[in-house]
Amino acid sequence: MKTWNYFLILLLVAVGTACDQVVAPEVDQAEPMSLAVAQASPHALATGTFAQNGITSLEVRDAGPNTIIEQTSTGTVTGTLSGTYTDELRVVIHPNGDFNAKFTINCQCTVEGKSGILELVASDRGELVSPTLATFEGRAVITGGTGELSELRGVLGIEGEVDLVTGLSTYDYSGRIH
Repeated sequence: MKTWNYFLILLLVAVGTACDQVVAPEVDQAEPMSLAVAQASPHALATGTFAQNGITSLEVRDAGPNTIIEQTSTGTVTGTLSGTYTDELRVVIHPNGDFNAKFTINCQCTVEGKSGILELVASDRGELVSPTLATFEGRAVITGGTGELSELRGVLGIEGEVDLVTGLSTYDYSGRIH
């Protein structure tokens, strides 16, 4: 495999997550509407950027015509969520250069002055746009937290790019948290 293909693989592995469906809490139909609204969590807009800054482990292997990359990395997140994170990625690169990724992010985060560890599960799809760059889009779901963030949940759209020379990705997020 050509050297730039390995770099592409590294970058693609840096991005990914699995999506969960957000379900509204059940409301007893006998409750007055004002009580149901009062019990609902307020939603807030969340925006910012995830930026990987280092790869801590990397495994590349072929599976039939596809290449699979498994990678762990570190990074920083800015915006509504702020702090540092680690992620575990699995990227499948298809022979045509398209790829899909799933990953888990554990973020030591601060959100609106409250701190804790958040877990996000994400997935994305992407494509090679040049020998040194791939782009992707997908979504990340906040599935749990600790400390003051133990009850924080949300769904974030993600869109970004992978620098195939370094293998690192940067992606913006935007969505709702509650």
